[in-house]
Amino acid sequence: MKLLKRINTISGKLMILFTIIILFTLFILGGLLSYLVKGYYYDSTEKKFIDQGNKISKLVQKSLYEGNYDETISFLRNSQRFFEGNVWIVDSKGLILATTQQKELQGVRLNKEEVKQVFQGKIVKKRGFSNYFDEPVLFVAVPIIFSKKVIGAVFVYSPLAGITSTLSDLKDLIQYAAFIAIILTLLLSFTLSKSFSKPLKKMQKISLNMAHGDFDERVKINSNDEVGQLASSFNYLADKLQETIASLQNKEELQRRFVADVSHELRTPLTSIQGFVKALRDGVYDSKADKEEYYQIVLTEVKRLIRLVNDLLNLSQIELGQIKMDIKRLDLKAVIRRSIRNLLPRIKEKDLKIRIDLSKDLPLVLADRDRVEQVLINLVSNAIDFTPKGEEIKISSELKDDRVLVMIEDNGPGIPKGEIDDIWNRFHKVDKARTRDRGGTGLGLSIVREIIRQHQGEVWVESKIGEGSIFGFSLLADD
Repeated sequence: MKLLKRINTISGKLMILFTIIILFTLFILGGLLSYLVKGYYYDSTEKKFIDQGNKISKLVQKSLYEGNYDETISFLRNSQRFFEGNVWIVDSKGLILATTQQKELQGVRLNKEEVKQVFQGKIVKKRGFSNYFDEPVLFVAVPIIFSKKVIGAVFVYSPLAGITSTLSDLKDLIQYAAFIAIILTLLLSFTLSKSFSKPLKKMQKISLNMAHGDFDERVKINSNDEVGQLASSFNYLADKLQETIASLQNKEELQRRFVADVSHELRTPLTSIQGFVKALRDGVYDSKADKEEYYQIVLTEVKRLIRLVNDLLNLSQIELGQIKMDIKRLDLKAVIRRSIRNLLPRIKEKDLKIRIDLSKDLPLVLADRDRVEQVLINLVSNAIDFTPKGEEIKISSELKDDRVLVMIEDNGPGIPKGEIDDIWNRFHKVDKARTRDRGGTGLGLSIVREIIRQHQGEVWVESKIGEGSIFGFSLLADD
């Protein structure tokens, strides 16, 4: 079973595939090489025999022409140790005059058909069986020519068994080499398949861990090939998935907090309304003045609920991009002054001083007039709420790079350092009791931040306890 499991792995399949390919290749190459070597060996042997026959022919042609057969026979016997094959000397009548082997054939007349071509002056080559041998041979016949006349022939031959033995040794050598190649191929294919499958197994392990919520581990990238690119893509996917899940968890947490905050913000006025409506229904009041006061409290809480719902709807629409910003070239100085005019009753009520310090060369900005006015009213309203009576609120501006910066500075109690990063969140209130008394919903700064984000700007705050706060925002300047 373990062997079957290993075979079913990618590394096992690759190793088997590599082995089959190498075996098939070696089989084809072995067969082809054996055929080519065999042909080359035969051709080489025939060429040697032909060269040897030509040399012998030149050495015996004169003695053979003069009929001095004893000299021919003597030469052949004295020189046979230098010959690679066995040799016959045949005269013009096909009679074997001398041999280096098979002395019993000396004096035998060859068949006319066997000597016909050589006596026509052609070199004859033949492989196979003959009437004069008990085994297959390779032989060549070279004509002996003297004075342009064929006067005999030299036959050089060798049993094929000797050649076959040499070829068999060569084939064994090829088989040994193939065996060694197979072993090396198995080792190499095993190593390659392991290096290929290792990162894939790592990805499998990490993906299982990811399925159980562990997103910390990554695949180590050791190459730039397809596997390395896959590992890189896998790591990128894991990073994005981790970010997405973290974002979803964060959104889920924000949603839970939002529901809890909304529930809390609604419960307080609804509880108040419920109590006073019940008192009015049951006639639990001492005088007509108390009755009117109860009605006024109910009306105030209802208005507060309406503001809360409107602010929630407004913030949600801005975040979802459902409110399209009407971006135009805008004179920010005029918008600031108009916003201050709208808040003059509250400013006079607290006997506050407003100091407007705007840069003379302040350029136009690219913004939505109504939304920028909403931002200014929110921020200045907060400054009015937290600035003590008779104190001053300062509104200033400056140009920085391609941005126009607007700052609203108050002399209020300041914001604790630990709460500065949270004041832009929904329903966050630095002083919850005082905020409720002023009718605030805790959504104003969240709305300010989203509006400025839609304008590709930024918001910030600087604050010191006991000295006051500076709220600022930036808008794109018109070129």
